[in-house]
Amino acid sequence: MPTLVIDNVPAPLYEQIQRMALARKRTPADTVLEVLETAFRTVTPTASEPPPPGGIFVSPEISAPFDIPWPEGELIRAIKVPAPLPTAHDFPDQG
Repeated sequence: MPTLVIDNVPAPLYEQIQRMALARKRTPADTVLEVLETAFRTVTPTASEPPPPGGIFVSPEISAPFDIPWPEGELIRAIKVPAPLPTAHDFPDQG
């Protein structure tokens, strides 16, 4: 298992670690590991938790061009075609 050595720990912080270790009946090293694990668990998302999204990606709206060419040749007019909706006689069980 890797070892981490921390130099120049301020005396008040070291004393606080010692007090926490005594209160929890653990070693100072175990207490420091517990505090570090708790701190990193709240900061770093777990593997099952997706990372927070970055910025919101909004693409600009692109309008259709106004210079669509007309087809060559004779212009065809639109005609109205009746909708092919079923009527009552198409369904014999329905009155």
